[in-house]
Amino acid sequence: MFLRSKVVKGESYSYLVQSKWDTRRKTSIQETLKYLGKTSKISISDIPHEYRYNPTVLAFLANNKKIDTKGREKSLLKIKQNTLKFLLSGDLDGLRIAFKNFRKTGTIPEFYEKILRPAMYDIGGLWRDGKLDVGSEHVASNTATRLIESMNTKLKSKSKPKTVLVCTPDGEYHIIPCLMIETYLSLKGYNVINLAPSVPTKSLINHIDKEKPDLVLVSITLDEHVKAGIQLVKHIKKLKIPVIVGGQALKDNKYNFGVTVSATRNFSELAKTVKMVMR
Repeated sequence: MFLRSKVVKGESYSYLVQSKWDTRRKTSIQETLKYLGKTSKISISDIPHEYRYNPTVLAFLANNKKIDTKGREKSLLKIKQNTLKFLLSGDLDGLRIAFKNFRKTGTIPEFYEKILRPAMYDIGGLWRDGKLDVGSEHVASNTATRLIESMNTKLKSKSKPKTVLVCTPDGEYHIIPCLMIETYLSLKGYNVINLAPSVPTKSLINHIDKEKPDLVLVSITLDEHVKAGIQLVKHIKKLKIPVIVGGQALKDNKYNFGVTVSATRNFSELAKTVKMVMR
């Protein structure tokens, strides 16, 4: 079941369509369940109740730019709520279906920025407030990690790709941001070496010296690891390799690392900074 749109005289119109198998003709046929009218006017209330929270419908409503902002935000919220439910229950199959349906109309970075990362922040807040035990938090983190690992795809490049090494300071065990960065930069054509999380500083420096990447990205999620991050950056700078530091701990931009700091949550902005620093 899905939504289909067609353009007539410059205006987009949408239909709720169901795919059925014709046993006599042995082929799939499409049956229109409901004409929805102008795409720009569609809201979730226009969808029959029995189909309203179908993942495909929610993904369409969340990502179609012709739909009004309120309707899109409501759909995004519902997808995020479903994602949160799948994460907390450790339902990897459900999470993959939510991601697959979102990808029909949205990109991987949009899924990270609009759905997965906000859901993980909500889980972190529940754990911080004592409303979620550490076991449930680990289940959610591990489920998100397994989803992202299955998404990592390296693109073939005609020229030799630039190498970016992603890491965290010793003691920083938050790997999900680094996996998101690995996926995004890989899709951009970079060769990514992901050494997160928490490799001892000496071993990390030895590996960086051996691999000699074009850039090192240091991700710091918690404030208590900033001091270790500053020391790590000092060691990397001695190798004459460009460094970018980013992460949730730097959102206030109050620390002096002596290198480029990117506190943005936007992957396209991060990609611009990576490209600029490696010139």
